[in-house]
Amino acid sequence: MEELLKEVAQENPEVESVLVIDEEGIIVYRYDKETSIDPEEVATQLVNPLNTLSEFIQDISNEEDDLKELLLFSEKYQFLAYKLINETYLVVVAKRSPLYGRMRFRVRSKLPKLIKTL
Repeated sequence: MEELLKEVAQENPEVESVLVIDEEGIIVYRYDKETSIDPEEVATQLVNPLNTLSEFIQDISNEEDDLKELLLFSEKYQFLAYKLINETYLVVVAKRSPLYGRMRFRVRSKLPKLIKTL
C-alpha cells in the first residue's frame, strides 16, 4: 500500500501527503513529502465532515452509495478525499494548482488499485 501512495505522490509534484484513514480519523497508511502542515491534523479534522456528508448524501438521494469524492480548496492548499471501502478514505493534501484536474485524474486512476490492495 505504501508503494501505491508513494506512486500517487511522485506522479503529482503538487502533492505533499497521501493518507488512508479510517472513520475515526486514525491513519492506516501514509506517505509524506516535505509538508508545512500536519497531515495527522488534516486527517482527524476531515473525518467527521466526511462521515456527516456521506450520511447527508444517502439521506437526500436515497442512494445505496454515498460520498465518492470531496474537493476542498483553501488559498494555499487543495484537499481531495475519496471513499474507499469499509469506512476508509483516501485523503490527498496538495499545494493549490490551476492544474488540479490533472492531479485529480491521476489520483482517481489509482483508486481501483488502492481498493483492491485494501
